[in-house]
Amino acid sequence: MAINDVSACMAIEDRKFCEFFVPEWNDTVLLRSMTANERDLWEKKFTGNKIPDIVRAALVAKCFVDSNGTRLFSDEQASILGEKSAAALDRLFDYCMKMNRFSKEDIEELTKKS
Repeated sequence: MAINDVSACMAIEDRKFCEFFVPEWNDTVLLRSMTANERDLWEKKFTGNKIPDIVRAALVAKCFVDSNGTRLFSDEQASILGEKSAAALDRLFDYCMKMNRFSKEDIEELTKKS
């Protein structure tokens, strides 16, 4: 069954949580996977590239539709889609890139204009 509304998509828990033992602390910490928005901002901070803040979610939002072909997420809602797992959004982003025939060169050109 396909996801047909924003609330159904957002209700899916797709981020990973794990316990990780730190020997130096002799204790365990809880780690969680990043959202796509968090990852985009982190990469932007350390790469210095002029990429949009929510590049993954923005592209996926353009492509994510219900069974009638109607977009589930508006451009303005892309940031809430970016609160989903970075791994999940990466998979969707990669597929959207291929489906729309984006190339690495296209992305490089876009980042130069930002």
